Amino acid sequence: MDAVVFEKVSKVFSGGRVAVEDISFRIRSGEFVFIIGRSGAGKSTLLRLMSAQERPDSGKIWVNGEDLDTVTGRKLPYFRRRIGIMQSGIGLLEDRTLFDNVYLSVIATEQKRKAGRKRVEGLLRAMGIQDRSDFYPREVSMGEAARALLARAMVISPTLLLADEPTANLDPDAAWDIMCLLSELNRQGVTVVVASHNQELVSIMRKRVVTLSAGRLVADERNAVYNVRAADAMEERRILYEREYGKQNGAVSDQSGS
Repeated sequence: MDAVVFEKVSKVFSGGRVAVEDISFRIRSGEFVFIIGRSGAGKSTLLRLMSAQERPDSGKIWVNGEDLDTVTGRKLPYFRRRIGIMQSGIGLLEDRTLFDNVYLSVIATEQKRKAGRKRVEGLLRAMGIQDRSDFYPREVSMGEAARALLARAMVISPTLLLADEPTANLDPDAAWDIMCLLSELNRQGVTVVVASHNQELVSIMRKRVVTLSAGRLVADERNAVYNVRAADAMEERRILYEREYGKQNGAVSDQSGS
């Protein structure tokens, strides 16, 4: 079964900035996939499209067998309850302990409180931070805070986990710990999709690597290392030039045909 399917998906933001362009790929259930590329390549947008935080301007997306065109209104919260999201922009609340930060997901998803508390306790133990459960975010290391964010994403027992730069700002040891935890979750059957610019970790992990450049999918490799095209400024410029030339050429054709 496919966990994620993109068919010719494009997304353009205000001002005409192309975030992703004509992207097609499939992620099988149980896969571990890295999305790599330069800053602005479209990595975060791709994850936000998967979770229906953004909507495509064209193309089709299916997640866990659901056509996202049909996931609107009241269906949207229930759809997202099957997806774990570890997103750098959604951090821990400074006035709540690590336990309470994770437990908020139990409340938000309307789980039974008693079972939810046990679930949180088990996750904090699995993440190796059970002895930090009563600590506040300012009292723990960035690595421990990242583990709490991962625990929060897993409270709903998702079948699909989306992690946007989960090792950003972490030291090498803490970053490796997070990757090991993600790998273990994947081993347990969770489909894991990670947007990352960490070249060393991507290469060590040897997973499937999807490479974006200026919003285009330029490589899709299995058992791969970090693709050099992800950091290639010339590749990015070539795509941007080609896109701009296409616009200008289209405008000239329109004028000549009018």
